[in-house]
Amino acid sequence: MYFRKRFFQFLSIFVLLVFAWLLLFFNQAILAEKSNNNTLHVPDNASFAIRIDGRELAEKTLFSIFLESKDEVVISLLQSSISKNMNTEGQFKNYGIDYLSDIVIFEIPYKRSTIQGILVNVNNKQLFNKNLNGSKSVFACHDDVGVIFNYSNFKDQVPSSELKKIAVNIVKTTSKNTPENFIAHHGPGKFVETYSKISNFGESTYFGKSTVLFELQEKSLLLSGKLDINSKNTTAINPLTKIIEPKGIHFSSTIIPTVLVDSLNGWLKQFSLTIPSINTISLNHIETKIINHSSGFVVIPQIELLIQFNKDFSIQELLSSPELITYLAYSLQKNHISFQEEKIFFKQINSKSIYIGITENPTFKTVNSNEVVKIEGNLKALTTIKGGGMMTAFLEMLPIYSASKNLVKHTESLNLSFVKTNKNNIDLKGELKFTKDHYPMNELIKFLLVGQIFN
Repeated sequence: MYFRKRFFQFLSIFVLLVFAWLLLFFNQAILAEKSNNNTLHVPDNASFAIRIDGRELAEKTLFSIFLESKDEVVISLLQSSISKNMNTEGQFKNYGIDYLSDIVIFEIPYKRSTIQGILVNVNNKQLFNKNLNGSKSVFACHDDVGVIFNYSNFKDQVPSSELKKIAVNIVKTTSKNTPENFIAHHGPGKFVETYSKISNFGESTYFGKSTVLFELQEKSLLLSGKLDINSKNTTAINPLTKIIEPKGIHFSSTIIPTVLVDSLNGWLKQFSLTIPSINTISLNHIETKIINHSSGFVVIPQIELLIQFNKDFSIQELLSSPELITYLAYSLQKNHISFQEEKIFFKQINSKSIYIGITENPTFKTVNSNEVVKIEGNLKALTTIKGGGMMTAFLEMLPIYSASKNLVKHTESLNLSFVKTNKNNIDLKGELKFTKDHYPMNELIKFLLVGQIFN
């Protein structure tokens, strides 16, 4: 009897050890380092590229959701999403793509437009060709590299045969001056990298070439990168010198898009008003109030705002416009405007600087660094809404608002800065920190699923 008991104890331990070994072997097999030959085929003329590290993303996601946090909410949401997709699309197809390696999304110029494509590593060429054939995609595969273009985006502009030639050339040609050099920085937690040769916002904006890296740590989502300043803007970007004392969610910047001022002046034109170019904006957002006004619902952001202009500007003259007073339905007092019981104070700091906000006597701070953009604080301020009754209830019904509110509730702080290192370059550094017992990947997945981002 004793021998039999000991034998079964030994057998149980042996089975557990074998199971643990098999689990470890399986884990290492599916998350083993994969070849990433697709990064060598990013076209030389690519203006934009994103590398998504499938292996790193899968490893961090699996570890975070199933082993570390055992987050039942995320698991349930994933099950529901998979079940829903299975019901609407039938069974999932195997496209022969190695998802546990790098996936590269890129953009290349084409005539007067652009072509967006996806470069993948292929582990089964037959399945890749078979299951993509007859789809709305133009594709090509050579050895273990495949490229896919969504033809529905180009059917009115580009013959499929021409797009096919471009695809075949990409997979058969190893790039010479490839962005692969900029987006192949593999490492623990480094799951997304982006590369841009030119500004995505047009030739007239501040930045040209840029590289940005996203990295996951246990409780934080990190961001780092480098931005090249357009040659004509090297002297236009100056460091911050004076900001409003940070509270709530804080934003300060000397990089002011001209389109912002143009849009404001376009709106002010109806009142025969105008504002000069802006040098610096420094803003605190504390919360949002919605009040029932005689003209209906009025949204009043609870902010503190410092604006420094290039030229002399009078806030008193702007707010004294009879047309503006009538349009916005406020009453003008000596140092504030009123929306019923709500007061917004204003102050002329000097001939080129003004203040507007909920605090009568704000505190300002001198900055002695090379920061040109500074964002810090608690994101909860962005989704904190007071008053409004039916309007607030309506917002709560929107999936994207509900998902955003849930995400920021589990964040602790955001810090992001653009630091000018010399006349041509800016370093980018940021961290989104999450609260205790909440993990970055879990919260991001919840946000995407609850917010129905991909529905």
